[in-house]
Amino acid sequence: MLLRLPIAALGLALLTQAQDQCVVNASDRKDCSTVSGTKDQCLAKGCCWSPLQDGSKEPWCFFPKATPPPTPAPVCAVNPSDRKECSTIGGTKDQCLGKGCCWSPLQDGSKEPWCFFPGTPTPAPGPTPAPGPESPTCQAITSSQDKVDCYPIQEHFPWATEQSCLAQGCCWRPATGTSDPWCFFAKTPAPPANSCKAVPANARMACRNPRFQGGNISPDTCNKMGCCYDGNECFQPIVPGYKLDKWTATASGYEGSLSLLQRGPFGNDIKSLQVTVDTTSDESVRVRITDPAFKRYEVPLVLNPRKAGSGHQLYAVSVTANPFGLAITRKSTGEAIFNSTSNGAFSGLVFENQFLEFSTSTASPVTFYGLGERVGSLLLPTNGDHFTMWSRDQPSDHGHVHQPKGGDNVYGVHPFYVRRETQGAHHGVFLLNSNAMEVVAQKQTITWRSTGGILDLFVFLGPEPKTVVSQYTSLVGRSTMPPYWALGYHLCRWHYQSLDQVAGLVDKMKAAGVPQDTQWTDIDVMDRFLDFSWNKDTFPQARMAAWIDKLHANDQHYIPIVDAGISNQVKDDPAYFQGLAMNVFMKDPSNTVYEENVVWPGMVYFPDFFHANATRYWGDQLARYHDSAKWDGIWLDMNEPSSFCYEGGRESGTCSNGDNYVALPYTLSADVQGPFDPYRQPFAPGQRAGNGNLAGMTAALGSHHANSLHYNVHSLYGHSEIIATRAAVDTIRGKRTFILARSTYSGDGQYTAHWLGDNAASWDDMRHGIQGVLKMNMFGVAVVGDDICGFNGDSNKELCVRWHQTAILYPFMRNHNGATKDQSPVDFDAEAATIIAKTIRRRYTLLPYLYTQLYHAHVDGGDMAVRSLAFEFPGDAATAAIDTQYLVGKALLVSPVLAPGATSVSAYFPSGAAWYDLATGAQVQSGGQVTLAAPLDTVPIHVRGGSIVTMQSAAMTTTSARKTPFSLLVAFQGTDVAQDDLYLDSGDSINPVEAGAFTLMQFQAKQSS
Repeated sequence: MLLRLPIAALGLALLTQAQDQCVVNASDRKDCSTVSGTKDQCLAKGCCWSPLQDGSKEPWCFFPKATPPPTPAPVCAVNPSDRKECSTIGGTKDQCLGKGCCWSPLQDGSKEPWCFFPGTPTPAPGPTPAPGPESPTCQAITSSQDKVDCYPIQEHFPWATEQSCLAQGCCWRPATGTSDPWCFFAKTPAPPANSCKAVPANARMACRNPRFQGGNISPDTCNKMGCCYDGNECFQPIVPGYKLDKWTATASGYEGSLSLLQRGPFGNDIKSLQVTVDTTSDESVRVRITDPAFKRYEVPLVLNPRKAGSGHQLYAVSVTANPFGLAITRKSTGEAIFNSTSNGAFSGLVFENQFLEFSTSTASPVTFYGLGERVGSLLLPTNGDHFTMWSRDQPSDHGHVHQPKGGDNVYGVHPFYVRRETQGAHHGVFLLNSNAMEVVAQKQTITWRSTGGILDLFVFLGPEPKTVVSQYTSLVGRSTMPPYWALGYHLCRWHYQSLDQVAGLVDKMKAAGVPQDTQWTDIDVMDRFLDFSWNKDTFPQARMAAWIDKLHANDQHYIPIVDAGISNQVKDDPAYFQGLAMNVFMKDPSNTVYEENVVWPGMVYFPDFFHANATRYWGDQLARYHDSAKWDGIWLDMNEPSSFCYEGGRESGTCSNGDNYVALPYTLSADVQGPFDPYRQPFAPGQRAGNGNLAGMTAALGSHHANSLHYNVHSLYGHSEIIATRAAVDTIRGKRTFILARSTYSGDGQYTAHWLGDNAASWDDMRHGIQGVLKMNMFGVAVVGDDICGFNGDSNKELCVRWHQTAILYPFMRNHNGATKDQSPVDFDAEAATIIAKTIRRRYTLLPYLYTQLYHAHVDGGDMAVRSLAFEFPGDAATAAIDTQYLVGKALLVSPVLAPGATSVSAYFPSGAAWYDLATGAQVQSGGQVTLAAPLDTVPIHVRGGSIVTMQSAAMTTTSARKTPFSLLVAFQGTDVAQDDLYLDSGDSINPVEAGAFTLMQFQAKQSS
């Protein structure tokens, strides 16, 4: 059944409710008191106020009666032979119509179904500029033979309309009564041969998205489409882009105007552009390229002010006029670290309505890091590799490791990289854009492509890699300080069967002497998978509340999960009917009814966290949840947002009718200019790998948020939910609260921790965990870890022991798995439990040091809590690709065993530092590879000379460990001096650094003999 609620039914204001919505029997009232105490506060929340004078205990402030969403009239004019059976949902007329299907009995004995899915209405076009007369290139197409279909019919997608056709840069000419395509390619001259030959094979972009156009295009058809053909592939040629018409120095930098030289790949070019270069900072440059005639969508990210300059800039800016190019040169070396001037091997600037592209050439082979989130090596390959960026619910296991053709993007988006230059300096580049993107990396060219928005580019001069990260995080936000207890050991799994099982496991851990600070639960605790609920049979609320109180009495903690989707099937669910009252759910592409998707509870609405009421709404739900049981943190899952509407080709978020999707009219938001097609993009990142559809497993791209289309803000959905959650939880608990989120965007480390998602129980995945932790720290998300022992598949004793050792100093340490074999520390044999307990206890002794490193990441950013050898020793070329070891701060080097059956590990120790075994104090040789003994009960950790590591004794919880005396481990260097510091605060006060509620102690030791 399609549940669609007209927005008008909610009334014009939330301060009052329609009288009929507030006519609720006293016994049926749902208490809204958690959100109000007075009449004004109650009404301001969109609730009803009606005092009862008879002493009744029923609430005075209560939620309004939910308005049942009407079902839109289906399109039932379907030829009998084209009907698709809907009988699985019922055999009677009422059952059929109740599911939104069509009922039309056939009396002639035909076997065609009586109950069938609706047909497809033609979408209404959004606001498109009047097309006017056909262009000469369209007028030149006169015969049917010359018409190449630009919008082939495809199952689950609407047919072409004038707007969707023009959005492809094609011609629209209705041809009723013929088989001619109504949408066809214009008459375009064949591209010059040199503009085809110059395109590197591994960097080619298909003439049109193969997902929609098909891959087998003949040479003649390719030529008619205005593209290049090399005997195997039809692809876009190089184009010159724009020319510079005006360039002026300003008080803050430069301004310029551009005009189009030649149409881009898809023909919807913005004819005139404005360039603004901000040089007010000595150490970074901002370049913005916008449409001066139309206010296009821009990322609503709150940026921190850049450090003011002193007139001693590290760079110089220059431009080339025809074709336009911009170069940023490091003054100290004369090297152009960014240069978009086309050298003939790549196109100039392309700025179309749904496709933006620019490239930068490099003086030396590219060595760079970043561009997340994906599974794979720390050092990025540059063999024409495509790095796709688009928030996506895809497992983060070895089966989805990076592939050269791209399409391997996972949960988050971090469009930032750090690159090494010819003479050893480093710089960073950040593109502030949230549309679907990809970066193509070749040996000496880096190309950025986006499907919308504007170009808002930041270049950070470094010159050290840590300095680059510091400059980047200074802009977007630096990592949060977690509560101290969150550094302890966490245990979780999906498919706990009951509270008795969970409580028994916690008791078993304690009996085995395995430290544990936090117990988590997955969706198993929910009632019918409804957010903010408890399963009354297996995890009853009263028993859960009492058990959590018991955890707190033992200095332990509890964290539940919250998914993004709110069920629209359970009408008495407060999260549902308060969401209706506050009008906070996403709207569908027509912007008239709510966008419907499918997650664990079935049909759901996604909250629109960009809505003005969303933070208040979300806070109310979390407050109600906390009133029911005193959780200590919140786990935000499925927040890409993920939908089980698996058929990626659908044109709307509605998938209640299986494979028969209902086409909806669509409208455009104020920041999107037509012609525009949210369903079939001319280009989609990942298309080279066969993933050229962006709508898979998420909301319809044409659906509406309060500020823009989902097409634009999809990759910010998790970001917006994280901000709303952070605003709520610290207020609810009155102390620092732990948040863990799956989907993140640039700057989200200041609000949340992150785990690397659904990995697998394999040695490869354990190695990928190190890579992921290193990359996320580079992105400013310091509190990060993976699912220890693996989420999917059965783990085993050796793998699980080694995984705990590998993660011994990850900022976030959690064992979590799915519906597979039990893998907690006490689920193997006694030896495994003993070794894992030893590993965790060793971690607890080092938590004062780890907490101090998180403080440094919080205040500086470049001092990453976990960092690669390459970032700590940039002058040592041998460290560039090492991602099997990791440094914690500058002092501790972890070199885990990453292969089955191994009892030793080869580790690299950079020169220029002394290194000492943490357990034995023995010094190892530096300046090369060293083979270290590592039997099953050992993980090699080494201390860097010149450091002082503050430690405490181990205990069963972090609270107990913090009460033990401190000790200092001093490792001298050749200078006979060691120094370090120690950060202390209460452990759970809100914003202690900003409030000055902390102590920072400095230590220095000198060797006397």
